[in-house]
Amino acid sequence: MREKEKKYTLFNNVRYVYRTLYEVCPKMRLGVYGTVFFNLVGRVVGTVTLAAAVASITEKGKVSHYLMVMAVMLAVYFFCRLGSQYIKEWSDYYYETTQNREFLLKLVKKSLRTDYDNVESPAQQRLLTRATHAVHMYRQGVNLMYINYPLIVATILGILLYSLTISYFDWRIMVIVIVMSIVSSLLEARSRKFRADNMDNRYKIWGRFFYLKQQTTSLVNGKDIRIYNMADWFRSGFDRLIDRNRELTVRHSRRKYAVDVSDAVFVAARDMLAYGILVAGVLDGNVSLAEFALGLGVVSGLAEWFGNIRYHISYLLEGNLMICEYRKMMDVPDKFMRKEGMSIPDEWRKRLPDIEFRNVFFRYEEDGEDILKDISFSIKSGEKIALVGNNGAGKSTLVKLLCGLYHPTGGEILIGGHSIETLNLDEYHDLLATIFQDINTIPVSIAGNVSGRIEDETDMSRVRECLIRADLWKDVEILDRKERTNLTQSFDPDGIELSGGMIQKLMLARCLYKDAPMFVLDEPTAALDPIAESNMYEEYKKATQGKSALFISHRLASTKFCDRILFIEKGRIIETGTHNELLEKKGKYAEVFEIQSQYYKEGGAGDEEA
Repeated sequence: MREKEKKYTLFNNVRYVYRTLYEVCPKMRLGVYGTVFFNLVGRVVGTVTLAAAVASITEKGKVSHYLMVMAVMLAVYFFCRLGSQYIKEWSDYYYETTQNREFLLKLVKKSLRTDYDNVESPAQQRLLTRATHAVHMYRQGVNLMYINYPLIVATILGILLYSLTISYFDWRIMVIVIVMSIVSSLLEARSRKFRADNMDNRYKIWGRFFYLKQQTTSLVNGKDIRIYNMADWFRSGFDRLIDRNRELTVRHSRRKYAVDVSDAVFVAARDMLAYGILVAGVLDGNVSLAEFALGLGVVSGLAEWFGNIRYHISYLLEGNLMICEYRKMMDVPDKFMRKEGMSIPDEWRKRLPDIEFRNVFFRYEEDGEDILKDISFSIKSGEKIALVGNNGAGKSTLVKLLCGLYHPTGGEILIGGHSIETLNLDEYHDLLATIFQDINTIPVSIAGNVSGRIEDETDMSRVRECLIRADLWKDVEILDRKERTNLTQSFDPDGIELSGGMIQKLMLARCLYKDAPMFVLDEPTAALDPIAESNMYEEYKKATQGKSALFISHRLASTKFCDRILFIEKGRIIETGTHNELLEKKGKYAEVFEIQSQYYKEGGAGDEEA
C-alpha cells in the first residue's frame, strides 16, 4: 500500500480528474481557459481603472476623454464578470455530471463488484466512506479540484504580472508582500495538517452519526424505540457525537484564527510601508498621481492574489487528500478472478461437481486469531450437508468462504478439482442459491426481489409459482398490486414492510426462482415457528432434490433429512455423520440435541425422536 500511495501526488491527481473530465466533455478545455482568462483580465481591469481615470483627468484634462476611458474600462470589466459567471454556471453542470456519472458511478460499481472482504471490514468501510465523500458531495474531493485548479492558474499569472509591475516602483514592497504570504502559508499549512490528521476521527463521527440517524428513522426500529423508551439513549448518542465534532471544529478554528490574525498584522504593515514609499515618490516628483493610483491598486491587488492562491491551494490540497482516498479504494486489488478466470462448464449448471475444503484456515486480520482451523471435508455432488454448532463456532464464515466472499488465509477450496480462486467468480455465483443470516429486502417490487431482475426481464408466472411453493402467495394475493407491490417506503410511500417470517419465505422463493445446482442456506428458518419451519424444510427438501446443499440451522431436529451432519466447534470440525450416527456416538451433537429436545417436548411441537 505504501508503494501505491507514492503515486497519488497532487500533480498526478489533478491530471487524473481532468483527464476524466476532458474524456467526458472535450469542450471543457474551453471552460478552463475561459475561467483563467476572465478571472485574470477582470481583476487587472479593476486594478487599473482608477489609475486610468486619474490619468485622463491630470494628463488630458477633458471630461469627454475621462467618460470615454471609464466607459471602455467598465464595459470590459462587466464583460469579464458576465463571462466569468457564464463559464462558472456552464462548467458547474459538466463538473457535477462528470463527478456523478463517472467518479461516483465507478465507485458504486467497484463497491458492488470487488471482493466482499474489500468492503466488509470496519477499516474498508471507513475507506469506502471517505472515497464516497470525495465524489458524492458538493465542494468536496473532485469538485474542489475542478473549481480551484483553473483559479490557481489565473492567480499565478496574476502574481507574475503584478510582481513585475510592483518592482517598477520599489522592490521592498515586493519583499513585504512575499514575507507576509510565506508566514500566512505556513500557518495555513499547520491548520490544514491538523484537519488532515483528524480527518479519520471526523469520518468515524460522521459514520456513527449516520448510523444513528438511519436507526432512528427506521420504521422497524420505531416501535422498539417507543415501547422501550430508547429515545433518550439515542438522543444522548447524538449529543456525544455532536460534542466531539464541535471539539474538533473549535480546535481547527483556533488554528484558522491564527492565520487571520497574521493576515491582519501583515496587511497593516504592508499598507504603512507601501503607502509611505509611494507617497515619498509623489513628494519627490518621481511618481505621478496616475502612477500613485496604479501603485496603490497593484499593492492591494498583489496581496489579494497571494491571499487567493493560499486559499485555492488549501482547498486543492484538501480535495487532493480526498482523491487519494478515492483512488486507494478504486485500486484495492481483488484476489478472486472474474472474466480472466476459468469459464464454468455447462454440465456444472445442471449438477455441481464435488466440493472439497482442503486444510482451510481463515482469520479476519493478518495478526489475528484463526477463526477456522485446518478445515477439511467434502460435499459430494448432489449431497445435502448440515453444518451445526454453537454461535461463534465459524459456521457463517465457512459459508462465506464457500461462496467466494472470503479468501482462505490457508489451504484451498476445490470445485470439481479446480481451485475456487481460478474460476470466473461471476459465473460461479450463478451456481449458488443462497440465504444468509443478515437478509434484507430491496426497495423494489416483490417480483423484483424474487427474480433479482428488473420487471421487463422477470417471468411473472414463474414468480407466482415460486411464491406459492414458498407459502407466501396467500399473503401477496390480497395486495392491490399483488407481486408488483413495492417493498419498503424508501422509494414508494405506498410500499409495504414484511415480517421476519415472510422475508424468509421470500428468500426461499428467490432460491426457487434461481434454481441453481447448489443451495447454501445459513439459518433460513430462524424467524419461523416450528410448524412453519418444518413445512419450509420440506419445501427445501423438494427444491434440492438432485442438487447439492449446505444447511446451517440452530434447530438440530431439522437437520435429519440431510445426508450428513458436520458439527463445528471453535473453528474445527469435531464430529461427522448422519443424525442417527451422531446420536449413537453420544458426543457433542447428541448432547446439544438432547438439550434442545427438552424444549420440543415441553412445547409439544416437534419430532418423533424428540
